[in-house]
Amino acid sequence: MSVRFLLAVCFLSVATATSTLADSYKFQLHNESTYTITGFQTYEGGKWTAWDPVNVAPGQTEPMDWKSNAGDCEVPFRLIYKEVQTEQYTVDWCKINGIRVHNDSVTADYLLKLIGPTSR
Repeated sequence: MSVRFLLAVCFLSVATATSTLADSYKFQLHNESTYTITGFQTYEGGKWTAWDPVNVAPGQTEPMDWKSNAGDCEVPFRLIYKEVQTEQYTVDWCKINGIRVHNDSVTADYLLKLIGPTSR
């Protein structure tokens, strides 16, 4: 095997591992309420930032992407319904894969981390 070939394989392995580690925080916004969600905001650096565009009708699910994996895992968020802001919620963005909005509550779908077989 040539040195060039081995270097190319090493480079591709590192590039693949780096892109996997650098993946952004993604989640699904499930609207299980009877209201249309017209906005989504997160609170960082002392200010609220609106995500655009957000328009999730009742019964719909919309994929959401932070487009980053940097920063705090726990960042407050709030939902907007036709110019009405909801209360503030906080989840661990590093551990969830979905937000479920109901008429009277908001819940998170946490990632299931398998540890392996257990002995009895």
